Amino acid sequence: MSSDAWWRLPRHPDWKYERINGEAWLSSRPRPLRLRRSTSLEVPAVTLSGVEIRTLDARRDRAEIAKLLMDVWIEEDPYRSLEDPDTLLQAEIERSLEDPGLGIVAVDAGTICAVVLVGTDDAGAPMLMWLTVRRDARERGLATALLRVVVETLSARGVDELASGASAANIPSLRWHLTRGFQLAPDPIREAMRR
Repeated sequence: MSSDAWWRLPRHPDWKYERINGEAWLSSRPRPLRLRRSTSLEVPAVTLSGVEIRTLDARRDRAEIAKLLMDVWIEEDPYRSLEDPDTLLQAEIERSLEDPGLGIVAVDAGTICAVVLVGTDDAGAPMLMWLTVRRDARERGLATALLRVVVETLSARGVDELASGASAANIPSLRWHLTRGFQLAPDPIREAMRR
């Protein structure tokens, strides 16, 4: 590909464009979409038989949650594309478990099958940091049930907005967010790159 043709390619902020030894290389550069939802919007109730939803006990649940997050996320973007994903992911999990602003778990048959940890975004708003459901426990409404508890808790504390992030490439996650009241938030960097 010629240099002229290379520079005429349309650019998108979620992709990394490189030209190495005359060859064009295009690779994903996951940049989460910013999403927000009002806590006044109701989250649909979900009936979960035999599943206990409770507040996270950081000391008692720490090892089990860390394992759940590692098992699920090591195979997901952006970690699976890294050379040493274990170290980075483990460090992020440990940081999140140090002092979660809010943590809720779903327990089925004595085992944690889903977790949500809420931290804060750059603007100080509550943000879903880890909303993870064990692979074999998916499609049962666990993520929605956890979201409902988070929204009710934040609303009771007088918080009016919840933030989250989703990769544009992760269509199931994006669809889940959008069908539960989240909307895309303005992203100044993405808008600048589009111009």
